[in-house]
Amino acid sequence: MTWGREVPATTRCRPTPRRLLPPSLAAQFQYTLLSPRQLFVSPVLAVVMARKAKSGARRRNSGFPPTDAIRRGEIVEEIVDWLRPRKHRMSDAAVTAAVNPYLNLLLRVPLDAKLFDRRKYRAHAEQLDGALLEVETLLASSPLARALFDPVTITEDGVLEPSSLDDIERAYRERAESFAGELKRLRKVCAGAIDPGFGFHPNYDPVKYHCAWFAHCLIRELSDMKISGTKDGAFWTITSLLYEAVSGQKSVALKRACDTVLRRIRRREPGTD
Repeated sequence: MTWGREVPATTRCRPTPRRLLPPSLAAQFQYTLLSPRQLFVSPVLAVVMARKAKSGARRRNSGFPPTDAIRRGEIVEEIVDWLRPRKHRMSDAAVTAAVNPYLNLLLRVPLDAKLFDRRKYRAHAEQLDGALLEVETLLASSPLARALFDPVTITEDGVLEPSSLDDIERAYRERAESFAGELKRLRKVCAGAIDPGFGFHPNYDPVKYHCAWFAHCLIRELSDMKISGTKDGAFWTITSLLYEAVSGQKSVALKRACDTVLRRIRRREPGTD
């Protein structure tokens, strides 16, 4: 887009395509702090959650503290045992080294479900998207476009940079198009938040879901076992252990969270165990 020209009114952005969470450990860290139905990377959400995690590190809204260091070590040992048979004949030490980062990340997940209230996100995203659209529209017909993106500067020696007309025009277009591209990117982020599938239902428990999702990822990443929803099986047990590590609560019913993860993975990845 070149500012200063009449262009058709910009339409509302469509939601960005969803991407499946990859099974690898490294990729998991990039995607994990997301709503279960909106599996794409959102810079705005990542920043908000990072700030929330830091501010809430000392006071959790869940009403119960995580387990102490001794019990956490026992939980990790139990998870390591449940991950047999292991891929590539991994040792206990190697599996433990892989499990701990998952648990560390889980402990950073904000426990306040209001953070993911889809209604609040949608309302704010719609307002922000409207403001960005107005900026796009105004800039497209602005008589100040040349001044706004003028690349010419004067050095201390009184020399103009860039000096040639061609270089000036090229630099102007690059600056204007870069800004236009950033506006479009921000509107795509807003479109993702406007998506009806974004965020959690007000009654949804994101901690239970994340524990089930992490348990599934641990098994896929480190074990050769077949993942199933069998009661008291590895998937159920590891999910329960992770939840105990985060909440300090034992024997919490997590069937719904486990079933939800299996259902969504099978729906997106036909043939997934």
